[in-house]
Amino acid sequence: MAPILGPHTDMSDPAFVDAYRSTAQDFPRPVAVIACRRGSARHAITVDSFLDVSYDPPTMAVSIYGGSRMAESLELTDTCTLSVLSAEQKGIAQWLGEPAQPLRGVLDSIETVEAPSGGPVIAHSVAWFDLRIVERVTAETHELLICRVEACSSAGTTPPPLLHWAGEYHRPAPR
Repeated sequence: MAPILGPHTDMSDPAFVDAYRSTAQDFPRPVAVIACRRGSARHAITVDSFLDVSYDPPTMAVSIYGGSRMAESLELTDTCTLSVLSAEQKGIAQWLGEPAQPLRGVLDSIETVEAPSGGPVIAHSVAWFDLRIVERVTAETHELLICRVEACSSAGTTPPPLLHWAGEYHRPAPR
């Protein structure tokens, strides 16, 4: 069992960081791609840290590693898209989740459509959101983007979403 956080825990201790990572991975999360345009270039990465914040007005939050090229691209725009991947899109999640992705052409081999804002949406995703970034919050090593939902669409539960759990990608069990 992982160590329990106490008042004297050294949170920078690598053993504690590993215990936290292991514990946090015990919760299944849907997998998505956040994408944006930077000039004529399209940029995208895989994320599993996003949530709906409010229904009125429709608002979402997305967490991005602050040292990534994607974070740099998102600093230069006020719109982005979030495509929730289907269980059949594991290869896309793996490709866009690899470290040191090329700065240009990362979406060239992936079928996309345009959101109303002009941002790229992964085709055949189970849902997508066209987002306007309204606030950026630095949270330790990450940037938390608070975004208004400008448009969205859902395919429902067919096909099912791709999940990230216990450090791996999974398909949910059929209903």
